[in-house]
Amino acid sequence: MKALIPVLFLMLAGCSSLPVAIKEAPQPDWQLAQIKGKADSHLGEPVRWGGQIVKVENDEKGSTLHVVQFPLNSYARPDDDSRSQGRFLARTDDFIDPYIYKSGTLVTIAGNIAGQKTINIDKKSMTVPVIDIADMYRWQPQNYYRDPYWYDYPYYYDRFGYGVTYPHWRSHWYYRHGYYW
Repeated sequence: MKALIPVLFLMLAGCSSLPVAIKEAPQPDWQLAQIKGKADSHLGEPVRWGGQIVKVENDEKGSTLHVVQFPLNSYARPDDDSRSQGRFLARTDDFIDPYIYKSGTLVTIAGNIAGQKTINIDKKSMTVPVIDIADMYRWQPQNYYRDPYWYDYPYYYDRFGYGVTYPHWRSHWYYRHGYYW
């Protein structure tokens, strides 16, 4: 029985679906602000960046992702509530389906710096780093409310005290003066 417990822990530790290159930051862990404008002097160095996809471009050579960078949290997920350090391009020889990798999708990309490229955003031209994708992880959207109280049927908390309709299909159950429980 005692031998079974370590085996169980090893099996549970192997259940992570994140690639190792995404899970662990390379050393040194270069940030976009450190590389911006001097990507040519860091050619071939490994990076792990994440952000939100702006668009996907496909051509005969492969695919290019335009990504707005956001800092990564401790699980390597981009924190889109934080301040961005700018944009970067991620390219691969494989086809990336724009239907699956829609605009607004959060991704974490591990790869090597391949240089820099000047792109136009509206009428502004920017020089952004380009990385060659080694591993990429697409994050599922999180559907949760940031307020700890439920906003959906059958429970509703009116934190401002303007009145509550409960249940919502019975409009004569309307309380004008704050909380009803």
